[in-house]
Order: sequence, then C-alpha cells, then structure tokens
Amino acid sequence: MHGIFCICLLIFHIQTSTSYSKKEVSTHNTRKDCWIIIKDKVYDVTPYVEEHPGGDAILNNAGGDSTEGFFGPQHGTRVFDIIEDFCIGKLED
Repeated sequence: MHGIFCICLLIFHIQTSTSYSKKEVSTHNTRKDCWIIIKDKVYDVTPYVEEHPGGDAILNNAGGDSTEGFFGPQHGTRVFDIIEDFCIGKLED
C-alpha cells in the first residue's frame, strides 16, 4: 500500500511541476490537440473532446482559459473529479 501511495505522489508532482506559457497553450487549439487552462492549471483534454456531453462547447476556449465556462451551471460536481485526470501541469507565473 505504501508503494502505491508513493507512486501516486510522484505522478502528482510530475503533473504539477511542469509549467507552460499561455503562448504554448494557445498553440493547442484544435479538436485533435486541445489544451485548456482552468485556475492556472493546464489540461490536455484531447481524449475527452469527442465524449464531452456539451458537444463542441469544449472547443470554445481551446488553447485558452476555460475557467469561467468550467464553473458554469451546466457542469455537475462530477466534472471536478474527471478534469484532474487530464492535468498536465500549471501555467507559468
């Protein structure tokens, strides 16, 4: 059990220790390469684009900040758990 905990911490550290500039995120703005920013974290949601219940709405802020849309009334609380699986790092200061 202890080993699994350490692996999880290592994965979390790797995901959150990588930083991306807004300029770099902005280049990932298509259906086949879709990154978004939510509260200064960067997410590669490319694998989720086709599954998104809201259809192409997920592409409205592709390559940019989706914080406002993410916290809109259309999303249930389950989305908060799902999104963390797609975190690839944080936005540079």
